[in-house]
Amino acid sequence: MLALRQNFAKKKTSKLGRVLDLKLDDSYQSKEFEKDQTRTDKDMVVRREQSVLPEPPPESAPVGAVREVLLSGLSEVRVRTFESEIDPFEISLLDSGHFVLFRKVWRDGQRYIQGALIEAQPFLDGMIEAAFRETLLSRTSDLIAAYHGDIIAAYGGVDADAYLSSTSGLTGTLLYQRRLSAPLGELELIFSVRQLPVAPGGRLITWIGLVLVVVLCGGFYLVYRVGLRQIALVEQQQDFVSAVSHELKTPLTSIRMYAEMLREGWAPEDKKATYYGFIHDESDRLSRLISNILQIARMTRNDVKPDLKRLTVSELMDGMRPKIASQVERAGFTLNLTCEEAVEATVLAVDADFFAQIMINLVDNATKFARKADIKTIDIACRQHSDGAVVVTVRDYGPGIPKDQMKKIFMLFYRAGTELTRETVGTGIGLALVRQLAAAMNAEVDAVNKDPGAAFSLRMLPARKA
Repeated sequence: MLALRQNFAKKKTSKLGRVLDLKLDDSYQSKEFEKDQTRTDKDMVVRREQSVLPEPPPESAPVGAVREVLLSGLSEVRVRTFESEIDPFEISLLDSGHFVLFRKVWRDGQRYIQGALIEAQPFLDGMIEAAFRETLLSRTSDLIAAYHGDIIAAYGGVDADAYLSSTSGLTGTLLYQRRLSAPLGELELIFSVRQLPVAPGGRLITWIGLVLVVVLCGGFYLVYRVGLRQIALVEQQQDFVSAVSHELKTPLTSIRMYAEMLREGWAPEDKKATYYGFIHDESDRLSRLISNILQIARMTRNDVKPDLKRLTVSELMDGMRPKIASQVERAGFTLNLTCEEAVEATVLAVDADFFAQIMINLVDNATKFARKADIKTIDIACRQHSDGAVVVTVRDYGPGIPKDQMKKIFMLFYRAGTELTRETVGTGIGLALVRQLAAAMNAEVDAVNKDPGAAFSLRMLPARKA
């Protein structure tokens, strides 16, 4: 018995090394395992049992007599009651690499040993590895099986090798360490984590984070763009104030000078008509400027609604011709007005005042930007589009419109260049007013470059024959 117990006590040294040699970070290990390690033999509770067995007949009794006694009734059978002590099962590892599961039984003062011999590898694979592979832990961690501090088996996670052959691969953070319950209390399981994979919800969180980052960056970009627009608007408003001040001050100064010369009698008789004409032209220029400013203010507040009337194209052109002709002549240009005969009888629902103001502003813009052109002619033409709309075009022969400014010229207060570099006068509200007046009449205004010059077209709908 002593030799068998000593054989049970011998353990096989694992080729994988010892648990103490592992380089696992145990910063997060709880104290439950430390309490579990302090278990002693006092925790091994001895169980007592009482057994009742029939007393065997004497060895000298014939077999037939024994049968008759058993068949005659239980009252004639003697029974024996005895008490036995049974120790809990224990497990040990032999030098051969086999597990032995055994227990000691005491009966009538004699000790008996009951047990079974178990092959280690099939036992560990079937009981530990199979259960480990079925859990989610196999996707995130490695499993180590140890006996009395010796590593007897190691199983890698899904992304690692299934079986580890050395302790060099057993690195990472100690996740959980626990002994098995009796009778396998000598075995302990150690779970270690090398790298946590992305959970199914991790991708969703990643995408949500990316969306939030994009939204945040987009918000910052929009705020940045709005800030730039506000700064540009403030600068344009300051330029507008400066331009209006210049546009008002210059003609007023000229009007006052010529008026004083005429009042004091300093002007010769042959120059008086010229001075009177200059005063008239500058007064008309001031009237247009003030009218534009007041009109754009009312349009911005939506205080003005168009008074749409049914007028033919010829009536519109006849009412607009005197105002445009004098304006073009005073600027030193020649007016070339043409209209298709098929269009003259077309009836439009328009506001005559809005239409006249649009044409005056377009002509004023053309004369300002083409004043240095070789061909000082303003062409105004009206034609009918294939869809029945009437298109009125105002063309000059100046330098045209830069491509980078084509979409900005109809913006309120926009003027190319700066107050120090631009060569043309103006306030930056003329074309913006043209667009708003056209939109109020359900019309559209557009600009294209010609060779040479630029052409502004006013497209009016609906259009019907009289």
